[in-house]
Amino acid sequence: MNRGPLDRRIVAALSVALLGLSSSPAGAETVPERFAAGVASFQAGNYEEAAQAFRDLAGKFRLVSPDVQVDLGAAEFEAGRPGPAIAAFHRAIRLAPDSPSAETARVNLARVRTVLSQQAGRPTAGTAFVFGGYADAWTTLTGWASPRVALAIFLLSWTLFFAALGIWRLLASGRIRILLGTAAVVLGIATALAGTVAWGSARVAAYRIGVVVRDEAGLLDDVAATEPALSLPAGLEVRVLESRGGWHHVRLSSGRDGWLSDRVLDVP
Repeated sequence: MNRGPLDRRIVAALSVALLGLSSSPAGAETVPERFAAGVASFQAGNYEEAAQAFRDLAGKFRLVSPDVQVDLGAAEFEAGRPGPAIAAFHRAIRLAPDSPSAETARVNLARVRTVLSQQAGRPTAGTAFVFGGYADAWTTLTGWASPRVALAIFLLSWTLFFAALGIWRLLASGRIRILLGTAAVVLGIATALAGTVAWGSARVAAYRIGVVVRDEAGLLDDVAATEPALSLPAGLEVRVLESRGGWHHVRLSSGRDGWLSDRVLDVP
């Protein structure tokens, strides 16, 4: 895989907590030893071994850690597997959205998307896909807002609107009543807009995102279809609408719907 330029300092979380530990053999069985072995393998350029070490920590050792997911994502990408890398970064963000590790994951995610999009734009790539986070109209309009902040602004605007309206109704006439009436109209519009943003941002935050982890993944129009309607590249992010058995009903950013097997789609 011709990855293109990528800063090898993509792993900001590596070895921060375990700098004092020495590296250990590939058969290390404790969590600190396995982590240190993964760090040592990554630093030596043995990305396959590093990825396996971090996969073992997340799977075999059942270690739920955003740091491990960030490191796993970096190792997977360097090993030439962009799909699993993007999925690991998504897991790091989901595990601790406000943590430094999540911020590192977001930066790395943006870098990987940029590299993949640059590769897709080359004449020899054979794909017209642009790699980026799943986006639809709601994402574009309200995805920038924090659901909690948007809800707080809506509740404040709603309270002020009804307060202004209540006082306006109590006043018989006069300039103050006119001003309060104008304020109530403005606050009513603001409340409607804030409510739309709050609802939309909550909707976007609830999206289940899946990542294609294998090249030429076949998107089926129906689970009973025998031939794929579209071939998707590894690293493409889609919205998961529903899951049924070993299949996922997904939607692409283009609006195209279809079904993907759980063998080719990872849902962090």
